[in-house]
Amino acid sequence: MGTAQRMAVLRPGLLAGCLLLASACKIGSEQPKPTEPSAHVERDRAAGQRQNEPPTPPVSAEVLAQPVPLWENGKPGKNLDARSAGGQGYLVLDLGEAWVPYIFSDGVDAAGAPLPNAYRKTYLALARGEFPDDLQGERARDDKYLELYGIMPSLELLRARFKQVAGLACVKELDLTPLIEFEGLVVHESNAAAKRAVAEYNYLNSQVQKLLKEQQVATVAELDSSKLDKRETERLRRYAKLAPDFEAVDAAQKRIKCEGYFEGRGRYIRGALDWTTRDALAEFERRHRVYSWGYLGKDTLAVLRISPIEGERQGVLRVLLERAIHAAGVLEDGSISALPDGRPRTFKGADGKDHPIPNLVAELEQRVIAAFGLQTPESTLAWLQALGRLPPDQHRLVAIRAPQLPEYYDGDMDLTLDYERGDVWYDFPFDETGKDRSQPIERRPRVLISTRYNGQKIPIARYGTTIGGWRSEQVGDHLMWAYKESPPGPRVWDEIVASPVWLPPDSTPPKSLLARRKKRKAHEPPYVINYHETGPSYASAYGLVAAYHRKYVEKEDGTILIGNDEGIRTHGSVDYMSIMRRQSHGCHRLLNHIAVRLMSFVLEHRPHTRVGNERLSFKKPFVWEDETYLVDIKEGGYVFKLDLPLKVHVNEGRVRGKLKRPVEIEIPKWNTDIGAYVTPDGGAVQLQGDQLIDVPLPPPDAGVGALPAGAGGVAPLQYPSGVSPVAPVPAPVPAPAPAQPVVR
Repeated sequence: MGTAQRMAVLRPGLLAGCLLLASACKIGSEQPKPTEPSAHVERDRAAGQRQNEPPTPPVSAEVLAQPVPLWENGKPGKNLDARSAGGQGYLVLDLGEAWVPYIFSDGVDAAGAPLPNAYRKTYLALARGEFPDDLQGERARDDKYLELYGIMPSLELLRARFKQVAGLACVKELDLTPLIEFEGLVVHESNAAAKRAVAEYNYLNSQVQKLLKEQQVATVAELDSSKLDKRETERLRRYAKLAPDFEAVDAAQKRIKCEGYFEGRGRYIRGALDWTTRDALAEFERRHRVYSWGYLGKDTLAVLRISPIEGERQGVLRVLLERAIHAAGVLEDGSISALPDGRPRTFKGADGKDHPIPNLVAELEQRVIAAFGLQTPESTLAWLQALGRLPPDQHRLVAIRAPQLPEYYDGDMDLTLDYERGDVWYDFPFDETGKDRSQPIERRPRVLISTRYNGQKIPIARYGTTIGGWRSEQVGDHLMWAYKESPPGPRVWDEIVASPVWLPPDSTPPKSLLARRKKRKAHEPPYVINYHETGPSYASAYGLVAAYHRKYVEKEDGTILIGNDEGIRTHGSVDYMSIMRRQSHGCHRLLNHIAVRLMSFVLEHRPHTRVGNERLSFKKPFVWEDETYLVDIKEGGYVFKLDLPLKVHVNEGRVRGKLKRPVEIEIPKWNTDIGAYVTPDGGAVQLQGDQLIDVPLPPPDAGVGALPAGAGGVAPLQYPSGVSPVAPVPAPVPAPAPAQPVVR
């Protein structure tokens, strides 16, 4: 399809939609001029510096339109012109406090009218470590460290943190050896279990110390086992099993205490991962962008093993690298650079030769380190100090040497996204007695972004994501199970929304829309509306940014007709562990900073029109615990319309289990008191195939969970003779009315 054809997009109903917005809405392909120089200086950069193409001679200092210093070997040098630096093989970075990702920048519409981004002010305040006196600040005050949630800290904030850690006298006394040598995993079970484990360790340690004294040796390794009786040998075995956990947790506690993470949390149990330690460790993880639950595991240990000031250096590198990725407009992070057999993945260039797909993110990191001289913690802190004052809401542009972009970076990139759903289980995840069924996931969902160039599809990056599954659904006044599908097949993105707002449908459980009131007065209800769930908020159901999946029809001339919205999105999320382990309501979740990176990349390389902040009028009253609450949303997110929709495809994945398609009815929750799946009218049912059948209620004296396999003559969760798992089975009882889909 040619460029002219690809630009011909019909949007039924768009004009009507524009009339509902307070912002101006222009249909057209003119690219608005961005106001964030860090992200879009030299937007196309002449497609980077092409292979075998000599660099453009530098512009003389006398005619520099926007001079910026070139940093090399930790020092600023000659000035370059920011407007032409890209064509000369340089990359312009913004070190200032005003930096935001492109999706949060202010801009103009197609006619040149200003379109300020409402969330920009909030992003900048949170990046500076401030807690605004509003809903955003209230949540941020609890989370404290927001990099894990997609808000990159500013350099002023990083400098203050670095100086504080570098000045801690207790750092010199830390012994990280137990953490470096530890190879296990310690998780929080309960405070009672933690106390028992420590009590046993203390007893065994006292016995081992007696043995050491008796044999006059200094370490357990020096003990002569032939001199030990059976009981002593068993104690030594148990001690050897418990000691590494105790010593590693003790070393971790000493470190996080030194850095202040125990402040305000009360006492903790030395050598045990009690709740206080877990809570402090979780805060440590947030500061260092570690995705974990406050456990002493591989990812957390990797940071605990390095010195505190090296941890601060790595934080500075992460933030500078994220800015460099956005400025360069690249995604290649090594996630697809190698084939399964280890050989480099390649593409065929215009010269007919194979060229490796580079890891541009790794190259950028090395260039950032070399340019600013960030090889050690000491040099990194010195560089931060040398920057001087960085005033709020001001830019500070500098240049570094850029990596050479592959030749497939060429103007309007023909991008596509492919979603691999991985292992899919349609079977109900609970058995006839309400217990969990084993549904192992060996293949997690992933999304691959590619570009078409020179007659080939070239993969750029791959990210972990989510698909739908069995989720709680509000049906009338009852909470039931429903399968939330991530429909396979072709779709398009036609708009990207920064700081999006989720409008809860009627199927949303009311409790999920509420948060307990912190400072409640006697006359006030116990809960308030959780507007962090609806957004705009970094913690909203859609995170910091969302792309909307739409059905479409492509005509023979290349015109794309946009179809209906199924409520499926690709979006950011602060529920980062769900991305690694669990399911969604059908949407494809990404880590917030990855979602921001991906969608900024799409806007960098695809023509789009800014629509601006949406005006909404959404009201949803509901009752919970005899109190009436009202969700009242007046403003939506900041909309970017893609002039040419981006094609995405959701693959079928590997469907496991007996059922080969989603169950389309809601299933009652298991009632532990009655011991059955109890319907709203008080009857009992079992799922047979993909249909519900009536079964007798267990007798009152049968006890909890007493409904046995085959109760009432029914073989539970088996298919009738001669019926295929994918064939419809007539329902003996009317199915509940379909619920409105949850769009998270």
